[in-house]
Amino acid sequence: MKQLPFKYKLLASYMLLVIVPVITIGYYAYYTSVQYVKEQTIQNVKSTLVQAVDNIEGRMKTVELVDNQLYLDQSLQRALNKRYEPLDSYQTVTQKILPKLDSAMNLAPQNVVINLFLHNTTLPEIYDIETEEDPLSRGKRYNLIHYQHIEQLNWVKRFDDMHVDSQWMQVGSDVKFGNVSWLRKMMDFETIKAIGTMQITVKKDELFGNLNYSSSQDGIPGYFAVINNHNETVYENSSNPLPPHWLADTRAYMQIYEPIEGTKYRAVALVPLQELEHAAQKVKNVTLLICLASFLVLMAIGAIVSNTFSKQINRIVRSLRAFQEGNFTKRIPSVGSDEFAQIAIAFNEMAVNIEDLVQEVYISNLQKKEAELDALQAQIKPHFLYNTLSSISRLARLGETEKLHQMVTQLATFYRLTLNRGRSIIPIREEIQQVQSYVVIQKIKHVDRLDVSYDIQFSVMEYDTVKLILQPFVENAVKHAMSEEPLHIRIAAYQEEGTIVMKVSDNGVGMREETMRQIFEYQEQSIGYGIRNVNERIKLQFGESFGVTIESEWGAGTTVRIVIPLYRELHDCS
Repeated sequence: MKQLPFKYKLLASYMLLVIVPVITIGYYAYYTSVQYVKEQTIQNVKSTLVQAVDNIEGRMKTVELVDNQLYLDQSLQRALNKRYEPLDSYQTVTQKILPKLDSAMNLAPQNVVINLFLHNTTLPEIYDIETEEDPLSRGKRYNLIHYQHIEQLNWVKRFDDMHVDSQWMQVGSDVKFGNVSWLRKMMDFETIKAIGTMQITVKKDELFGNLNYSSSQDGIPGYFAVINNHNETVYENSSNPLPPHWLADTRAYMQIYEPIEGTKYRAVALVPLQELEHAAQKVKNVTLLICLASFLVLMAIGAIVSNTFSKQINRIVRSLRAFQEGNFTKRIPSVGSDEFAQIAIAFNEMAVNIEDLVQEVYISNLQKKEAELDALQAQIKPHFLYNTLSSISRLARLGETEKLHQMVTQLATFYRLTLNRGRSIIPIREEIQQVQSYVVIQKIKHVDRLDVSYDIQFSVMEYDTVKLILQPFVENAVKHAMSEEPLHIRIAAYQEEGTIVMKVSDNGVGMREETMRQIFEYQEQSIGYGIRNVNERIKLQFGESFGVTIESEWGAGTTVRIVIPLYRELHDCS
């Protein structure tokens, strides 16, 4: 990515900004569209299911109308509950009961079988001989049967235990022949005692026959059925039965339920989710096509915008490269007042300033070299060399050969490090060695009047510094701070907050405030020349935030603090 031109980076960022909203909007549009398709399908299926349930409930009410014709007839209830002599019972049945059964049965538009299971055993039984045929295959009919013949049947016990007076159930041979029965507990309204049970049996096809899910409903195949409260199938279309294991495979079908009023049955509609997703695929394709077209259009716009900006950037880059090659006369043409025009104006002003600064830096470097030369000349003073040679001669006359050898060796080391092949930047290690050579020479000359200690942090030794920044302050201490008492000088160097601090402290006579002020404020005076020279060279090399500060009290000694950065310069090791 770092190697790509700005044009392609801008285009890539634009692509990212385009892709994210396009994908987000596309996904949202797709998701909402699919949800809409699903909701519409659910709504259509539910509407069809509700209509089918309404039709089923209407047909059930027709059967219940037959039930009400008999159940609410009080004269019929009294006739069914009264105890009769054999002759009277036959006349009651033929004259009062059977006509009412005929009248109620004719209210049903479909074939029905009405069974009255009576507790009254004084009434004669009227029933057809039981066969293997469907009870409804012979048309409309009715039966009078004593209750004692059926009271041990499971469905009778189960119905009697129910806390309801009426219920749709499949009993007896209903399951075998595809029938369903309406059961009613009959009672005497005067005594509120049970007088029997009424069963009205009809064909399931005639009751639920309109439950047919069109295979073209929204173009999605599906299934309709009626189930009981145990999720067992009561009725399904023979040409479109429920798929096996539909209850277990809940992820494969969208299931919609609608209760059938007055029963424990529910109508259920199944819509295969796979087919629903297939229908949503059209929405997905349209969404992808729109997103792709939008992306291509926006990318074309992005390419144009990127090319326009990159041209202006390239003009700036070409001018900067010219500067890199040393051509400071290059200028950027500016038109308008936008950010690029402001950059061009600022660049042109910077170019003018750089040309001026080149001259200033050149002069500054000359001053820096001159200051270094002055420092070098100031340190290699003839009287220091003469005094040292004089001391060497005296030691020779006195036969102090060991001290003579030591002084000559340290003098040679001092001048070798001072000259240092003309380099102005040296390792701190060599700066310490140079001042140590100077101190050894002075200690031989002053014998017990001079004591020097060192506190050098090892980690600073490999950093670099401007040369000859410690020796001038040691020399000042020896020349100006020494009194009748022995002079103690402490030389320290350590790291502090990303800088290197060097200190030269003595217990000499110190300086007055006026003297310290003159050292830094009056450049033309000879007093403090060496101190100013060191301070100026440090600032020229490292900047104004570095340099020399002095703390002194008259009669209590002086501390010189030198601050330089953590700096390393590559050296020629040849």
